[in-house]
Amino acid sequence: MKLTTALLAGLLASGALHAADEAPIVLEQFFQKPSTTGASISPDGRHIALRKMSPEGRSMLMVLNVATRERKVVANFRNADVNHFYWLNDVRLAYTLGNVDYQGGIGKPGLYAVDRDGKGVTGLSYTINPPRSFTDSGDYASSAYLDQSSIHGFPPRKADEMFVIVVNDDQHTLARMNTRNGDFTDIRAPAGTYRWLTDPDSNVRVVVARRNGKDVVMIKPDDTWRELASFDPLAPDAFRPVLYLDGTLYVRAYRDKNEAAIYRYDLRKNAIDGTPVILVPGYDADGYFVLDDKKMLGYRINTDSETTVWFDADMKALQKEVDALLPGTLNTLSVGGHSETGYVVVDAHRDVQDHAYFLYQRGGKKLQSLGASRPELDPARMAPMLVERYAARDGLQVPLFVTLPARQDKQPAPTVVLIGDAAWQRSAYWEWNAEVQFLASRGYVVLQPQPRGTEGFGRAHVVAGAKQWGRAMQDDIADAVQWSVRQGYTDAARVCVVGGGYGGYAAMMALARDPALFKCGVSWSGITDLEAMFRRNWDGSADERTLPRLRAAIGDPKLDAAQLREASPLHNAARIQQPVLLAYGKDDGRVPFSDGRKFYTALAAGNPRVQWLEYTPDVEDAKTQKNRIDLWRNIEAFLGKQIGRAAPGP
Repeated sequence: MKLTTALLAGLLASGALHAADEAPIVLEQFFQKPSTTGASISPDGRHIALRKMSPEGRSMLMVLNVATRERKVVANFRNADVNHFYWLNDVRLAYTLGNVDYQGGIGKPGLYAVDRDGKGVTGLSYTINPPRSFTDSGDYASSAYLDQSSIHGFPPRKADEMFVIVVNDDQHTLARMNTRNGDFTDIRAPAGTYRWLTDPDSNVRVVVARRNGKDVVMIKPDDTWRELASFDPLAPDAFRPVLYLDGTLYVRAYRDKNEAAIYRYDLRKNAIDGTPVILVPGYDADGYFVLDDKKMLGYRINTDSETTVWFDADMKALQKEVDALLPGTLNTLSVGGHSETGYVVVDAHRDVQDHAYFLYQRGGKKLQSLGASRPELDPARMAPMLVERYAARDGLQVPLFVTLPARQDKQPAPTVVLIGDAAWQRSAYWEWNAEVQFLASRGYVVLQPQPRGTEGFGRAHVVAGAKQWGRAMQDDIADAVQWSVRQGYTDAARVCVVGGGYGGYAAMMALARDPALFKCGVSWSGITDLEAMFRRNWDGSADERTLPRLRAAIGDPKLDAAQLREASPLHNAARIQQPVLLAYGKDDGRVPFSDGRKFYTALAAGNPRVQWLEYTPDVEDAKTQKNRIDLWRNIEAFLGKQIGRAAPGP
């Protein structure tokens, strides 16, 4: 890729990849809780909401006045973390709380609202703490706040309210919620609505409802709802409404192309226009529109990493100014919806640097630091990442993220194949990653293939993965290693495969299917039995929209029972003879502890080289990350023993 190659060349030219004579960075520095994890500008551009780590080790929310530089903590609890947050209007914010210790002061996890001065706190909706995984990082995606204001079109800014789905006796109703008193106002949307778009005047104009297994798209250009389309959400002709502006509907669809693109929808013909508005070769246009109060400013896209295409000339010029001040990083700009001041929030990051946040004053060409996620880690000591595509054995082009340790001998190195937690979600971006950088700091090449079935790289890539768990998806993982060997990156005699969730599943199946290629494997909270996945209580996560997707991706538990059994690590335990490290948590939210223990018993019966770790997640994990740190300390020792630690340098 031009972007990553150019940045890599810059790092090499500057001598940033030396670090050969320095002691390895201690493990805790990679996995401890980050200090600043988000910044969002108010609609009027006069205040910045910041999510930071509190002295008690919790994520708190504070507000900065850009004129006076005064900072006011508006949400800080000794027994809870602020997760997501966003501005409702110039004065009021909404935020969610999680990781709640019930013996503390706040009481309940859920959705809250507060004024920028810390007053007017209102509890809006309370939830139950989801079961913790012992490997939870505790640091929510640093850029997750960026899409909150535009995910359902233009946000309602004129009152202290927000749109919500009210669930009552299995009835789902779209309503306006007053964030001062929690009262609801039914807006009389079609039954079954689960997604909606508002116009700049905060009127709901487009909805997607679920009816009899189909998605029904309806529009209300005046006072009457009318149906636009009805389709199976997994069908090739399915589409998703993404914006309604000035009487024009924009949708994301494939429309006989491999990559999903953004199109205008002709409301008179009830059909998608033939020419895409936004098309990204090699990637689905799965981003979102960047909006002010009345118009679209640009579109934020995920390619190798997150980037923004600006339509607005002023924003283009502003991006150019910031990029000149922060060369070498990807700089995401956020502006107020009706900005009355000349300030912009900048989120800067790259493969060797975690997110750092700045306040930029237009015209003044000045940057003020708002904080960084991991200021103690020197980017010069991190490892660069390459973005490649390799040909699988059947010719399919598979995306691959390759992180190379800083070494002087240029010899093939021991390699760790790191597989993501969810099979259908891409697990890598051109950005800093704690697990990747830790492994690279210990001298390992890190491969992150995105096997068939992974979304974001075009429809053909997803379709090729249908019912290929344990089959062609495993071939893609093995082919990534063979590609890396041919490039001279990987020592073929020292390769280990690791992962959690689906990644743990894939690691174990890799050992069973390709014993000559993979010398060892690590699985934490790994899926062991595909049939058992359908017998689980998914606690509402596998609703009527999700279960069909699960069956399409993995197989039907009745019709494909034999295939599911054949592709399950539990029923392949006798084939796994390499060294294995298994780690499972009690009361884990990913895979039942009993599943892990059952797999360990089956594996250990014929393999004396199986190591077992068990953890009990608790609220302390959110602060200290003790379980996650202990897991990676054991992984470090295991890898060192099995494939040989190759420390950077001479």
